[in-house]
Order: sequence, then C-alpha cells, then structure tokens
Amino acid sequence: MTDFGLIGHPISHSMSKIMHEAAFKELGLDYTYGLFDVREGEFRLFMENADFRGLNVTIPLKIAAVKYMRELSHEARVIGAVNTIDFKDGAVGYNTDSVGFINSLEEAGVDVKGRAFLVLGAGGAGRGIVFKLAMEKARVYSFNRDPEKSHLLANEVMEKLGVKVQPVSDIKAAIRDVDVLVNATPVGMHPNVNETLVDKQLFHPALTVVDIVYNPIETRLIREASERGCRTVDGVGMLVHQGAEALRIWLDVNAPLKAMRQAVLDNLRDLAQPPV
Repeated sequence: MTDFGLIGHPISHSMSKIMHEAAFKELGLDYTYGLFDVREGEFRLFMENADFRGLNVTIPLKIAAVKYMRELSHEARVIGAVNTIDFKDGAVGYNTDSVGFINSLEEAGVDVKGRAFLVLGAGGAGRGIVFKLAMEKARVYSFNRDPEKSHLLANEVMEKLGVKVQPVSDIKAAIRDVDVLVNATPVGMHPNVNETLVDKQLFHPALTVVDIVYNPIETRLIREASERGCRTVDGVGMLVHQGAEALRIWLDVNAPLKAMRQAVLDNLRDLAQPPV
C-alpha cells in the first residue's frame, strides 16, 4: 500500500513525491508517497478503488474532484476545486493551493490587501488564487485565453463572496493597472520551457511577477520579468506551503518547511544540469 500520493496528468515533472518523502524522513515517519498518472476519464474508477491515507490532486482533476468528495472544507466548497484529499472519514476535499499561495506571498514580502492583481488562468489553480485574493480584500483582474471562463469565474466570485472580479481579454491593457501579475497556468512548465503568455516589453519595474510554475525554477516569464527590473516570486514557495498545509490536514504536524524546500531545490537544480 502507498500511504499518500499525487494524481493528475501529466505528473512526471512533479516534485511532490520528493518533497513529501523528505518531510516524512525529517519527521521520522515511515510513510510512502506515489505518483499516479490519472486522466479525467479514469478518475471515477480510480477513486472507487482508492486506498490511501491522503492524496494531492493536480491538473486537470482539481475541479472534477469536487463531485467525488463525501465532504468539502469551506474553502474547497467556495472555490469549487480540490487539491488535497483526506481519507480519515471518507474522502474529504480541501483546497490548500489558496493558503499555500498566500503564505508564499507573505514569505516573499508581497502585500495582498488593497493591491491589484492580474491572474492569468481560470482553471483549478487559478480559481483558488482568484477566490483567495478576493477573500483577502485584493483587487482582482482575471484573464483566460477562453474569455468566457474568466467571465464565469468573475460571476461566481460575486455570487459567493459579493466581491467584484474584473474579467479582462487583453493582458497588455490590464497590466498597466495592476501591482502584481500571477501566472496560474501551466504555460512555461517543463518541457515547454520557452512558452510565455506575456510579451516582455509589458514588464515595468513597479510590477511584481509571480509564477506558480516551479519546474523550471526560473521560467521564461520570471527570467524576462527579472531582466526588466521586476520583483519576482517563483513557484517553489507555493508548492512547499500548499504541501505543508496538506501534511497538517493528514497528520496534524508542523511541516519541516526547510527540509521540504531544500529537497525540491536540490532536485530541480540537478534536472537543470546538462548531461555529462
């Protein structure tokens, strides 16, 4: 039996196994963590046969996971996406992306309340970030390559929270009015490391740029933003903090953040080295 694991597709790039097993070792816990490549059409059968203590959920299953839960945490219910499942009392779904994102910003010294954010992406991760920023009293603009998804997300935030999110169809126009740009899409993720949604000419030194992609550590978006004088925040912090919250839910422990981060960084740097 595998005690914990990650489900989604693709998952070969994931650092979750390395990160969580480093945490188990640091805590002196004899648990295992597996990676399970599961497509959306296979999700129902997988859940019917699931025998785990806990699971993490990644793209493209975060929204679909909601309907397979016996119960949802408050934030998972409001956000409409699940990225952590606890099996103590049946499948209970949580959204640790939201708190992981906010904690990573706090760690990086990025203020949220009253600041204007442009969030790229309205999928599972993007939903969590948009909802959480709205809860934290930020001003939020939402962009998606399918504009209808941004409009639907904005309407849902208004219905559930009574907070206005502004859907936008043009990154160039919106970026002038925001303090923080967040890439909450997989664009730029390994192996498609040369992809970006933002023309580097749009970056200006007053802008903070956050990319939740962590493989590679320095995405094209982060590299070009840094070259233009922007403050940047990579995706490792969110990965570690959402994982720490999952460990708290599963095991009621204080996660060893330093060991988790170091395991991720060491492995990402090894991957970035050219073959000898």
